[in-house]
Amino acid sequence: MKKIFTLIKREYKEAVFKKSFIILTLLTPLLMIALGVLPSLLIMMETEESFTIHIIDESGLVAARIAEKLDSKLKTGEPKYIVREVKANASSIRDSLTAQKKLISEDKLDALLYVPAAIADTGKIEFYSQNVANLSLNREIKDAVNNIISTYRIHQSGLDPSLIAKLTKPVQMKTIKLTKEGKETESGFLQEYFSTFVFVLILYMSLILYGTSIMRGIIQEKSNRIIEILLSTANAFQLMAGKILGLGAVGLTQYLIWASVGIVLVLFGGKVLPQTGQFLSLDPVIFIYFVVYYILGYFLFSSLYAAIGAMTNSDQEAQNLSTPVVMVLVVPIIMLGFIVKNPDSALSVFLSLFPLFSPIIMFTRINITQPGFLEILSSIVILILTNLFLIWITSKIYRVGILMYGKRPSLAQVLKWISYK
Repeated sequence: MKKIFTLIKREYKEAVFKKSFIILTLLTPLLMIALGVLPSLLIMMETEESFTIHIIDESGLVAARIAEKLDSKLKTGEPKYIVREVKANASSIRDSLTAQKKLISEDKLDALLYVPAAIADTGKIEFYSQNVANLSLNREIKDAVNNIISTYRIHQSGLDPSLIAKLTKPVQMKTIKLTKEGKETESGFLQEYFSTFVFVLILYMSLILYGTSIMRGIIQEKSNRIIEILLSTANAFQLMAGKILGLGAVGLTQYLIWASVGIVLVLFGGKVLPQTGQFLSLDPVIFIYFVVYYILGYFLFSSLYAAIGAMTNSDQEAQNLSTPVVMVLVVPIIMLGFIVKNPDSALSVFLSLFPLFSPIIMFTRINITQPGFLEILSSIVILILTNLFLIWITSKIYRVGILMYGKRPSLAQVLKWISYK
């Protein structure tokens, strides 16, 4: 046990004092904060200029009223939209459209709105601009025209527009998450999906990052013949345990730092980042489950990566063999949308109990809707048993593979390694 602890300290110190570890540990929370702050900063930096729109209205219904509908103001108090009607009769419509389009192309005009004569029947309009990707602009213009035409249609039918507006007033729904213990928390899709996605992404990246670190570390030690020196002081199982536990401790250290930053954001995020504070309200139990599934998932995938490292002699060989492991980790990410919408479906329950998918999918289910304690316990027990089985197999591969050089072993040879006593 003393030798394993010494090897753990060696692996831990080597990883923690690397520049890459320090940069990644500091950079990740900064990126997360930036993702929260950046939208607000971009809104603050948005150019405050009036947007000029010319309108050719064949119907005679929209031009007179659209300016009052597009009544947004800039911070200076000036109108956000300047709307001017371009008069044109039936014979000159096409020439007028061509002339206005030319003004847009020459940057002398921001946009052109063309309203056909049959707008009340067809509900179709045309909008010309150099930039048609501005969703808020498109929505405001569309809503303004839609309101005008809807009011006109109601008048034509002989109904009272104010009564129709009252009768069709939309319902506003507040979503409240109710746990199996009866606890109520106000939440919604964005909050649930945002928190789930962030945690799952961190879990996914960590399992790959530390798994590949173990694999490359083993390959490097084999290539430099350091492994032979290490084997003179400890046996193969102790070396494998020291490497896996040492890098696992590195991951926990990283998470402890990130959790500290997360706690600060949860406590003060609402004040500092009012636009994103709603996404930072997380149940502390989620952090506990995150650590549990990180540890279990880490041991599972690090064992697989350790076995790959022991069987190969170069990064290229290891990359080819590790592709199926990466694909196994990608499947839960692909299934994330389905799991979020159907957390209690038979497929979701099965995938959350399947050990290779369990660390990510069961954690997702816990974050979205609290599964029964028996389900959570079952997934943990299955993961522990799977880990013990994989560690047993990996240790047998490791003790032979770390001293094997040259051609990569075949599957038959690997099975022979496992059968050795």
